[in-house]
Amino acid sequence: MKPQPLGMRDLLTQEEAARHFGLSRRKFYRWIKEPQKFVVFYGKRRLILREELEKYFRLNPEEKEAMANGTTR
Repeated sequence: MKPQPLGMRDLLTQEEAARHFGLSRRKFYRWIKEPQKFVVFYGKRRLILREELEKYFRLNPEEKEAMANGTTR
């Protein structure tokens, strides 16, 4: 059974979310340590709600750009 493409999944790990959105892993990990509405916990695991993060980036494109190209916030 093939795994679903990242663009089709509802929940992503931190690594998958950074790769899917083309973000700097280090900045993304630091950024989601702060409470965000698209981060959910499954036990101690931190998972990302893909659709909520997409919606956030549509409303705040400067955030995605800052994490993608290496500039500071």
